Amino acid sequence: MLRIEKNRLLCGLILMVMTPVLHSHGEGLPDGGVILYDVAGDDTTQAIQLLNRDDCVGAVLGGESSLKIKEDADPYSRLYWAFRFADAPAAAGEEFVLEAVYHDKGAGVIQPELLADDRFNGRWAGPSRQQAYTRLNTGMKRRAFFSFTMPENFKTDSAHPHLRISGLQYLRRIIMHPPLKESAWAAIAASVPTDVAPMITLERPMDLVTTAGIAVHGDGNSSLASDLENAHNLAPLARVLGFNAIEAYMRWNVIEPEQEGVFDFSYYDALVERVQACGLQWFPLLIVGSAYALPNWFLEGEEDKGFVCLEHGVMNPIQSIWSPCHARHVTRVLRAFGEHYDGGGSLRGVRLGPSGNYGESQYPAGGNWPPEGKAMHIHIGWWAGDPDAQAHFRHVMEERYETIDALNAAWNSGYASFDDIEIILPQQIVSRRRRIDFASWYTDSMTRWCDWWVREAGAAMPDTPIYQSAGGWGFVESGTSYPGQTKSMARVRGGIRLTNETDSFEQNICATRLAMTAARHYGVMTGTEPASSHTARGVAGRLFNLMTNDGDHFFSYHSNIFNNQTAIDQWLKYLPLMDYRRPPLVEVAVYYPETMNQLEDAAFRHLYAWGFNPRAAAVRRVVEVDYLDEQLIRDGFLNTYKALVFVWGNVIEADVLAAIDAWMRNGGMVCYPSFPKGALGTVEGDASTFARWTRGDTGAGAFHRFPGDMEPNDLYADFIRERLRTLDTLHPLTRKTLDIQHSDQVFMSAGENGDLMILNYEDAPETLNLADGKTIVVPPYGIKRIAPGEW
Repeated sequence: MLRIEKNRLLCGLILMVMTPVLHSHGEGLPDGGVILYDVAGDDTTQAIQLLNRDDCVGAVLGGESSLKIKEDADPYSRLYWAFRFADAPAAAGEEFVLEAVYHDKGAGVIQPELLADDRFNGRWAGPSRQQAYTRLNTGMKRRAFFSFTMPENFKTDSAHPHLRISGLQYLRRIIMHPPLKESAWAAIAASVPTDVAPMITLERPMDLVTTAGIAVHGDGNSSLASDLENAHNLAPLARVLGFNAIEAYMRWNVIEPEQEGVFDFSYYDALVERVQACGLQWFPLLIVGSAYALPNWFLEGEEDKGFVCLEHGVMNPIQSIWSPCHARHVTRVLRAFGEHYDGGGSLRGVRLGPSGNYGESQYPAGGNWPPEGKAMHIHIGWWAGDPDAQAHFRHVMEERYETIDALNAAWNSGYASFDDIEIILPQQIVSRRRRIDFASWYTDSMTRWCDWWVREAGAAMPDTPIYQSAGGWGFVESGTSYPGQTKSMARVRGGIRLTNETDSFEQNICATRLAMTAARHYGVMTGTEPASSHTARGVAGRLFNLMTNDGDHFFSYHSNIFNNQTAIDQWLKYLPLMDYRRPPLVEVAVYYPETMNQLEDAAFRHLYAWGFNPRAAAVRRVVEVDYLDEQLIRDGFLNTYKALVFVWGNVIEADVLAAIDAWMRNGGMVCYPSFPKGALGTVEGDASTFARWTRGDTGAGAFHRFPGDMEPNDLYADFIRERLRTLDTLHPLTRKTLDIQHSDQVFMSAGENGDLMILNYEDAPETLNLADGKTIVVPPYGIKRIAPGEW
């Protein structure tokens, strides 16, 4: 029962009778209801009071009065319409429906919440059901419906608003209904437009992928109704915002749930049909070996062979990449999927999930997605304790050394045969060479497994673009070789999607730059994904990272953009700059210390206490850089740069050091810190090359050693800037970027085409003085592009 009887507003107590309003803007939509608030009404006699009326201005749209709330400019929070009820609209625990009537201009997700707890900062509860809640820029009057249960402990004099609504730009009225019948909910769903027009379309197309509320766990059948309903509302909004594909996880246990060889794609067929109805395509993540995607019949069989933690001896159900059993199932599933979908027009592309907790190209690390109803042992560590891993390691070591005497000499060990070798934790290994042999085998094993997945996927889906999923932040336990996995994608003309971005632009550079460098050199497409969430601030940072690296693929979870008006505004403002994406002009490379990474934890292991990233970030504030590890140097790409900067690590493989020495003698510049690591030497301890550099024996090149400590890191970055200015061969545009004064969180990228892109990651405008006397202003959390020849 609707219980609004009194209106205690402003001057006192006014008794009023709520009269139903009849309105129908779509066949079968609910009629009647009680008007709680009407923008054309008298604020002193309304059933609910708008508390922040000063944040709104009047507007007449479609011949009716509306209120428009002010622009939201805070990247970290939402702007709400705030209302107070005169009396409880329903008894505690009673259900009712709120309807928002609005003018559908702009895009967003309408999100009402009721005050559930008035204590402290307040706690609000969202609706238990909702429909037609996305703004789709149709220019029409539309109606959104939300089902609520009345909270306990309602107080008329609460410290916080009883009702708050975000994501709503133009409001006309709020109406209250009793619980609706299923036929009414169906009619409301039918009112949602699906033939919508994008607010933005790139002239130079790329993959723009997001989610649409589709479940990532379960058997599919139990979530199908809610998945379809969520996609029905969110997929049109994705289309309006310029996205062209929806991601949903293709899980093995959903398509082959009962027994081997009996495939059922009906769940995904239904999702694809719903997505395509909105003019979008599907971009699935294909998961076969991760724990939450394993069918019960497989888990109950003898072929289930998971990783085993080397530290604790406990098995993880994520399938071991050394198991002789799992590969045949991967081949079967990929082929069945390809036969069903490849070439049919529904796929924008596919992403591979060869291993890892979620479906990525790494070993078990974070997260905890076990098979349904089961526990799972998982952590960052070494997952090579299963018998198949042990046997493979011995085999590879025998191929590498041929005789046990040669291995013993390298490891300073005394094994009688290769069969006696056992894998132990790297922290227990004394010999440098033995630890590197283990770490490189561990990483190479994952690279080979991912490469095999790529070949199998390419054979199964020859007409579909394929991306690999590379996550983590470089810690060796993940087993992710960014250059190795990137290079393998060239065989299928595919791409690498980096699943590790955050709200921090500098951390994004450190996490993605090695793979992006490799992708440009190997001719592989690149894409990015946030590790989880990001704010409106992160929208500009993530777009800048991709556009200044000539990227091809952007993904974000829909809630990161759809649920925040500032994020939507940032997206619509800066996405058009993707038409100007291009390769960067990069003449400076930072050495990526993979050898040190294999020998110790300090370089990358601890996410917020690493050695490499803060120092590399300081250098990036000075100049655009690429990252080069041992593989990229061995493949000859150092020759495309003019300066190589060391920021961490003093142990390197001899052949890589020889390549650097030869490059420097042909005119390259090497910059090296004195602390915290001291002289540069090989794994075997030979520092003679470094000693020659220190004496000035550098051929036609130059060696510059920073004499002080690297704390604060900006001291070394300033040293790099000054040394680069002495480099006669430096490109004039690179030199110009060195000379433009800017704040620490302002980043510049000159393009190979001669343009300049600037990111201001500060919360205040940044004024920059260019060399020709021009002054430009870059807005907060904003991007500015200067065309070639104009700076």
